[in-house]
Amino acid sequence: MSVEWTKDILLIWEIGRRIRSGGLSAEERRALAEKFGVSEEVVLRYERARAIYNVEIADKRWRQARRETLFRMTEGGKTFGLEKYSDELEATLERLRDAEPENEITRELRDARDAIRAELGLPPVPPEDYS
Repeated sequence: MSVEWTKDILLIWEIGRRIRSGGLSAEERRALAEKFGVSEEVVLRYERARAIYNVEIADKRWRQARRETLFRMTEGGKTFGLEKYSDELEATLERLRDAEPENEITRELRDARDAIRAELGLPPVPPEDYS
């Protein structure tokens, strides 16, 4: 099955990848904006929102999910395979994300993504589909 990713998703992934590897320079930001046909301002807005989200929410959730998954899979001396761990970790991450209340950080991240989508002529993501 072949999946065709939308421009907003490709841009968001690229910004996220670059944040994890040290961030974007002004030239890189400009090049990304030009490549995807959006303004530098929306790239910068998303970059900032994502960086704050990563530090304040996502990284903490990831650590918590790993701890919970390891605890659950090792209690009682159980053993597990890597594939089972991956499935359990994904389920734990999803459960934690679903339980996360909306706040200023999550709203800004959603609004920054919607700003990218608007510049690309795409409708906003419905709140129930955003994660």
